Amino acid sequence: MVNLRVIVQKYGGSSVSTVDKIRAVAERIVQVRRQNCAVVVVVSAMGGTTDNLLELARQVGPGLSLRDLDMLVSTGETVSAALLSLAIQNRGHAAISLSASQCGIITNDVNCNARILEVRPDRIKQELARGAVVVVPGFQGVTAEQEITTLGRGGSDTSAVAIAAALGAESCEIYTDVEGVYSADPRIVPEAVALRELGAGEMQELAWHGAQVLKAEAVEFAKTIGVAVVVRSAFADGRGTLIPPEPAQSSVYRPHRPEVAGVTGRKDLMRISLKGSPLNGSQRDEIFAAVSKYDLIFGGLNGAGEACDLFISNLEIPDADGFTAEFAPRFNGAVKLTGDLGAVSLIGFGLGSRPKALLDALRVLEEENVPVIKSFTGRESLTFVIPQSLVDQSVKHLHRVFVENHEPALQLAGPLNTEE
Repeated sequence: MVNLRVIVQKYGGSSVSTVDKIRAVAERIVQVRRQNCAVVVVVSAMGGTTDNLLELARQVGPGLSLRDLDMLVSTGETVSAALLSLAIQNRGHAAISLSASQCGIITNDVNCNARILEVRPDRIKQELARGAVVVVPGFQGVTAEQEITTLGRGGSDTSAVAIAAALGAESCEIYTDVEGVYSADPRIVPEAVALRELGAGEMQELAWHGAQVLKAEAVEFAKTIGVAVVVRSAFADGRGTLIPPEPAQSSVYRPHRPEVAGVTGRKDLMRISLKGSPLNGSQRDEIFAAVSKYDLIFGGLNGAGEACDLFISNLEIPDADGFTAEFAPRFNGAVKLTGDLGAVSLIGFGLGSRPKALLDALRVLEEENVPVIKSFTGRESLTFVIPQSLVDQSVKHLHRVFVENHEPALQLAGPLNTEE
């Protein structure tokens, strides 16, 4: 691997959903390898595979073991990795698929939503040194006790960034079915603008609040460890969206004004409402133990005797209906679960610290008769929990008011496939 640039590429499920697409990805990888680069490829399961496997598990019956669910769904990425390795070999280049264990991807012991603790890439380096393209199944790892774990939805992004960091890679390229990051989901908002470059903080907020192009945890990894990430299309040539790990490395000036970089929505929220007075300390601890395996999307605890809300993603719960049926009757009515909720968010540099921006956004939603259930602010985000059925129309309207009807933000650069 001496004198070779290391490139890590990640291909999502839509990029490898058929054998023909796998062949096309293999050809792209071979072209990069011919440029005197060492290449590591992280792959997701073929499109729809994970959902199909989970549906099979549900058909078996209730009371699903999270440990065995991890064993089941991890097979999807293993299949993709082996097929892609075979396709690269078929084009005359050395390639090898490795398991997460062989790659040294060590996680904690939280099944179905694990976190990477470290990467020990010795085997990857050995294979790169002999000139092979290394193909890694994303979305999975192993504990110190060699138990298989999975990383939650979008976990292949995190796998790719963690491996890039461990290898000191030049960049981590995330290939998806769109040309990069947009100011909104172009499938919902056709007028969405392509972003040529985006700060890591803004990208992390977009991802956390529902933009599915990149997982928030992956951006956090990249920002913390110093890995540059590029998001681009697997099906078209273009420069994509650059996400530099540090603002100092960015070539884009971001003025201190309430500038909206993007609008995003999510439809997967489950609300856990805790009534203050009937809830004692042991009950509170039991509630948090029950949800500790899942990410807290929004919310927190209030003072004694006050009601408070927790919002988690029902997509992270393999058996959401079973979870609700078991959880709801407990605690003598002190806890209420509500589904069919979503959220819309405005993302921009310093946006969450500007009261006027919050008021303007609330007025826009009121004009559209959208009931706001809760609102939250972050350093670079304004978020409104609303009924799930109103998410798409709210994203469209907020984008029209705050992006389309304003002068373009300096980081918006028009079509991503424009050559310099």
